[in-house]
Amino acid sequence: MSEFIQSELRKALRPRQSTPNLALTKVPIDQNLSFELWTPRWVSKINNFTPLEIELIRRETPRITRILSKLTWLMGAICIGEDDWMVGDRQSVRDWDSVIEFVKVEGRCVNPIPTKVVYSPHSLIPIYDSDRKQEGIIPPQAWEICPSRWTIIFDDLVPVGKSFRLKQSEDFISVEIWTGKPTRREVRNGKIYVEYRDIYASTRK
Repeated sequence: MSEFIQSELRKALRPRQSTPNLALTKVPIDQNLSFELWTPRWVSKINNFTPLEIELIRRETPRITRILSKLTWLMGAICIGEDDWMVGDRQSVRDWDSVIEFVKVEGRCVNPIPTKVVYSPHSLIPIYDSDRKQEGIIPPQAWEICPSRWTIIFDDLVPVGKSFRLKQSEDFISVEIWTGKPTRREVRNGKIYVEYRDIYASTRK
């Protein structure tokens, strides 16, 4: 196949009825390609999701999984646990099944499914001493070079009788696919090292 992500995988299903608790988002793959994803809105009551919405998420999961597994195979995914602080030159995981196993353990999920994918473009980030308000007053102590990346947010599709519901707990787990290694360079001594940021399991806001 001449396409890395085939065209039939890039379009989301279109339900005949309204889906007020789902938002159709577009996620860039490169400057020319993108794919569509139905993303659940954060709701205060689990029962707000209709059977149609849950079924749509279920039917769409294999398509989204095929896309993300290809990106994982090509570039590798970075999986970091909530209590894992040795994250310097972390080795990437290139097998999607291994990513799912990580999410099951870290997120305590029964049936983890990707429900949100956020693309972040290349960026340069000044790093200041967190103990002092230095921004805009003196130069930063370091600069961080963040390559473009995809952050994958997982939820748990929990069986309830003959149906399912989204867990949507306060804690969730994310995995990132980077196009390169994020590096930080100290201004004072020029030291360069790998620094993965903001990819721990965290609290949904």
